[in-house]
Amino acid sequence: MEDRRKQIIDAGLAILAEEGLQGFTQPRIAARTGLRQSHLTYYYPTRTDLLVAVARAATEIQAANAQAMAQRIVTREDAADVIACGTARHENTRVLLALCEAAEQEPDVRALFNTLADGSIGLLMALLSKLGLKPIPAHADILHALFIGLSVTHLATGRTNGEARSKAALDAVFTLFAQKRAPRGK
Repeated sequence: MEDRRKQIIDAGLAILAEEGLQGFTQPRIAARTGLRQSHLTYYYPTRTDLLVAVARAATEIQAANAQAMAQRIVTREDAADVIACGTARHENTRVLLALCEAAEQEPDVRALFNTLADGSIGLLMALLSKLGLKPIPAHADILHALFIGLSVTHLATGRTNGEARSKAALDAVFTLFAQKRAPRGK
C-alpha cells in the first residue's frame, strides 16, 4: 500500500512540476498512476487530502534541496554560483508557485509552506554566518526574497542569460552585506 501511495505522490509532484496547480486533478493523477479515480480516492478521499500529501512531500524535497545547496557553499562566490544555479531549476519553481497558489486556499498547505519558509530563513542565517557575514534576519529575508524573485523571473522570461543575471544580482547583494557601514553624518 505504501508503494501505491508513493506512486500517487510522485505522480502529483510530476504534474505540479509540469503543469502547476491548474493541472493537478484527480483524473490526471489517477491516469498517470494507472488507477481508476475511484481507487485513487481510496488512498486520498478528496483532492484536498491529495494536495496536502503532495505538498508535504514537495516541501520536504525543497527543504532537502536547500540543505544540499547550502552544504556545497564555502565562499561568497560559491554562494552566488550555487544559488543562481538553483534559480534555473524551473521544475522546482513551478512546484513552489503551485504551493503558493494552493496555500492561499488551503490552511494545511499554508502551514507546510510556512514551515518551509521558516526553515529556509534559518538555513540562510546559518549560511550568512558560515560565510563570515553577520547573520542579520533582514539579510536572510532579502536573500530568500531575491532567490524566489529571481527563480520566478527566470522561469517567466525564459531568458537564456537568466542564471548569469541571477549570479550578478547575488554577487551584488553579498558584496553589500560584506561592506562595513559608514557612520551616519560623515
